[in-house]
Amino acid sequence: MKFTPSFPLAEAPMILFPNVLRTVLALALITVFGQMTLADDRPLPVAIYSRVSPNYEREIQDDGTPAREYYAIGFGGRIDGTLWDQTQKKEDFPEIAGLIAQELAKQNYYFSPDKDTADLLVVIHWGRTNPFNASNFSDSVNVAGEAFRALSDAQGPEIQVDTSSAESAAQGAALIAEQNQAIQQANDALNGAMSLMQMESREQNRRDEQTARVIGYTDDLRRNNDIAQFAGSDSYRTLLQEVQDPRYYVVVTAYDFDKVTQNGKKRKPDPEWVTRFSIRTRGNDFMDKVDEMALKAGNYFGRDSGRLIRDYQGEVEIGEMQVVSAEEEPAPADKD
Repeated sequence: MKFTPSFPLAEAPMILFPNVLRTVLALALITVFGQMTLADDRPLPVAIYSRVSPNYEREIQDDGTPAREYYAIGFGGRIDGTLWDQTQKKEDFPEIAGLIAQELAKQNYYFSPDKDTADLLVVIHWGRTNPFNASNFSDSVNVAGEAFRALSDAQGPEIQVDTSSAESAAQGAALIAEQNQAIQQANDALNGAMSLMQMESREQNRRDEQTARVIGYTDDLRRNNDIAQFAGSDSYRTLLQEVQDPRYYVVVTAYDFDKVTQNGKKRKPDPEWVTRFSIRTRGNDFMDKVDEMALKAGNYFGRDSGRLIRDYQGEVEIGEMQVVSAEEEPAPADKD
């Protein structure tokens, strides 16, 4: 049956089982070890957001670790409204799936040998966010500003009508009519510019909301959109700026395998858990960084992060402490 996840996809998932995934893992391991020697020592800032359904519970073993669960992997592709750039393509799926599989194994999730033993269907989406083009809004603001200045010029100084003669009165009336026409035209232009600006603003808000949902920023944006931002806090503006900047993302979603494959009503199943993680595109190549992204996000597979995790701290290297003594200056010689 065709599986339809709880949000739009570019393509229906492709389910893989171990015979294919062994090759996937082999390719991923080669890539990971090859990249480790070239990796930048600086920490990669990864934003992570993970949610678990209240109906999903893992059995805990005597040693305190969760019991093993088995899964198949599904190809999700891009989420609607996002894109792939030159560093991303459909053919990258085996490598990405292998990297995700390594991190899943650390949380005791393993490939199912067949469909009869699969507990979960893990669907992987990846891509690049497609934020609103802010220059469009800036252009509309400039147009509105020009229209406002045109209206001010049209209103100009009040026209004084000379009523000493019928001819001069008629000329004055004609000037007033001309000014009124110019004011009306300027008003129409300003109203059109304001409507365009409002439309661009609504589109930007819509795109921001869509992007925030994809990368898991929605709750934190809502939490920080309060009076604190007017009292000097820049948390909301910082979060919003990150949403408005292009970001590479991966979304790993786990569904109950039986609900997916035995859903006669073809109703969208609710996920058991979802982990979203992203980095900014600037200065990064997705396929060079996806292994580190998965490594950092893997700890949250099947776990609730509680909030957006933004690991943006830099590192300061402190060398060996050295004590530098100050030499005492010689006492001045006595003057005779």
